[in-house]
Amino acid sequence: MTAFSKGLRHSPRTFVPKLIRLSILSALAVTSSALAQTQKGESTAPNITKLAPILAENQDVAVSEGTGQYSVPVASTSTRLPLSPRETPQSVNVVTRTQIDDFGLNNATSLLSTVPGMFVQQVETDRNYYNIRGYEVTNFQVDGIGLQFSTEEQMGDLDMAFYDRVEVLKGANGLLTNTGNPSGTVNFIRKRPKRAFSANANLSYSSFATRRLDTDITTSLNSSGSVRGRLIAAYQKGNSYLDRYGLDKKVFGVIVDADLGDRTTLTLGHAYQKNKARSAMWGALPLHYTDGSPVYYDVSDSTAPDWAYWNTEDQTTFAELAHDWGAGWNTKATLMYRKITQDAEHFFVDGVPDRVTGLGLLSWPTKYNRYEKQWIGDISTTGKYRLAGREHDVMFGINVSRSKNYMTSLAADTNIPLPSLFVWNRQFPRPDFYTVEPSGADFIDRKTTAFIATRLNLTDAFKVIAGVNYTRATSDGVQYKYPHYFRRNKLSPYLGLIYDLNRNYSVYASYTGIFNPQFRYDVQGQLVPALEGRNYELGLKGESDDGRLTGSVALFRAEQNNTAEYDTFKDGLGRYKAVDSRSAGFELALQGEVLPGLQVSTGYSRLFSIKDESGKAVREYVPKSTFTIAATYAVPAVSGLKVGGAVRWQSEIRRLQGKTPAGVDIYTKQKAYAVADLMASYELNKHVTIGANVKNVFNKKYLTSLMWAQSYYAPSRSVGMNVQLKY
Repeated sequence: MTAFSKGLRHSPRTFVPKLIRLSILSALAVTSSALAQTQKGESTAPNITKLAPILAENQDVAVSEGTGQYSVPVASTSTRLPLSPRETPQSVNVVTRTQIDDFGLNNATSLLSTVPGMFVQQVETDRNYYNIRGYEVTNFQVDGIGLQFSTEEQMGDLDMAFYDRVEVLKGANGLLTNTGNPSGTVNFIRKRPKRAFSANANLSYSSFATRRLDTDITTSLNSSGSVRGRLIAAYQKGNSYLDRYGLDKKVFGVIVDADLGDRTTLTLGHAYQKNKARSAMWGALPLHYTDGSPVYYDVSDSTAPDWAYWNTEDQTTFAELAHDWGAGWNTKATLMYRKITQDAEHFFVDGVPDRVTGLGLLSWPTKYNRYEKQWIGDISTTGKYRLAGREHDVMFGINVSRSKNYMTSLAADTNIPLPSLFVWNRQFPRPDFYTVEPSGADFIDRKTTAFIATRLNLTDAFKVIAGVNYTRATSDGVQYKYPHYFRRNKLSPYLGLIYDLNRNYSVYASYTGIFNPQFRYDVQGQLVPALEGRNYELGLKGESDDGRLTGSVALFRAEQNNTAEYDTFKDGLGRYKAVDSRSAGFELALQGEVLPGLQVSTGYSRLFSIKDESGKAVREYVPKSTFTIAATYAVPAVSGLKVGGAVRWQSEIRRLQGKTPAGVDIYTKQKAYAVADLMASYELNKHVTIGANVKNVFNKKYLTSLMWAQSYYAPSRSVGMNVQLKY
């Protein structure tokens, strides 16, 4: 019997906080309004989301796999202090292993699209940006250790086979992420070895001949169980709804825990992922004619020729030593080495076509190679101390990182006029790239961050969290003939206030400083200055008596200077402009077991505005409103049957593309839309479960992003079947 089925034996909730009921009613009201907008020519449908609790000292308590739940009892992304959900003065959402498996969220793009208030900017087939509260996420974490994006985006597919869950912290987190950014922090929590033997395999086949096999084996490696291991592997191969595009993935990982004593554990691990993307797009489809009118394409249209490809390899090796000193004191030290390599041949389509002739597009083929090596060291200690007759918490540590980046670019047969857009077959002869002079980059980024925070338990109901982060960031080298040089020091404060209204509710307020160097160039070839600013948040949280259902309401405001906003493409390099902006809004979230067997994760996010200092709207490619919901239900009448659905809705977005020859503004718009997914699974016995997923049920056609001047269409409807074998 699964954990989900066991949950049916629990008695119904005898108490659900008013906050949670309010969240549900508010979400329903918002949904009605949102879907009413969508009905103006749009098909309706929602997607997925979730929110979760927080603690931190022992991550094993928060393991989500095998629980059947859409929430976890603890999370660790905020401050590393032992905080309960209501004691955390920021919004946190968690995507658990159960939700990942239910809806087939096998990569970061599909998973993060389900997080309330998070928007995935799929600018190309194999390059993504992630946006929270109007701003881009500039780093990921793995088990709380920050991995900075050297080029500020994720290149290549990032598979979810290694991870138990993903925690998303909303708002600036300058305390622990090396530098502060107003958007948020995404923390991928690894699966860990178990003492008891278990093994499972999952085989799936879906539309476009996509095949996938996952295997996961864990066991003790000696009789006492003091040494434990886990092996994870996945293989995926398939085509796509896009013309000529296909993706092959190989994923492998191993992790070993060894108890060196009663209080000391050494963990060693290695993870490897190799992607081979065929006919991958670099850039995308031109979206308008010279007269400003929109260009319409088939969903499957792509500008990538047969010879284009984009191969990536991502390898991470790490060692972790954790020691319990007793009396509530713990230390963890981590060393990590990561190597990322890329080998690609791209074809970019430059220019704007004429509406009558279809002419005006130009070629820009490029051969691109890159490797990046990251070294990261992190050590932190958490503990307790007494002051003025009360017990308080403290956390302190240091993080040191070094990233070496080397890139080469060969651009050949550029600026050759292409045939009319109306007759062009999307092919172009592969150039001899080695006949041209290479350009590229060779630079080293270094960061050192020291941090300290304390939670003062001033009364049983009132807590204050105060901390500070000191970061020194430097860079030396060159990037595409421009200096890649930077020297900055910055002290960023963190302050949080939490007051328990009663056993179910808390109110909170928090303030965080923002500082983040960025390595993007403007049209003059100068680095855009570092991000600086402030983040404020005020909220109310509630939970049911058993803690399985949590809800929150949050108001936020971010003030950020020097936001790098995409400007144009010049000399083979994307150019950006610095924008000073202010954003404000609110969020509602609800996550957990609403009724026995009914798991729900939902949320609504509303941006009041994103404006510059003059009051002009900026970053209009970010939706003002988003709503997501994911829900599954274990059907009581049919033991082992689970059914569910997910919906993602967003409001209209647009992008100012320039002006027509007559001086009229050209806007590209994506109207509000909703996308729905369905799932069902049936447990034949304790060893075999079969399932089905339908994504984009109503075959909604919409653009993936308007962050850049070009875009392409999101996946059409797909159907998949899977069989899971467990032992």
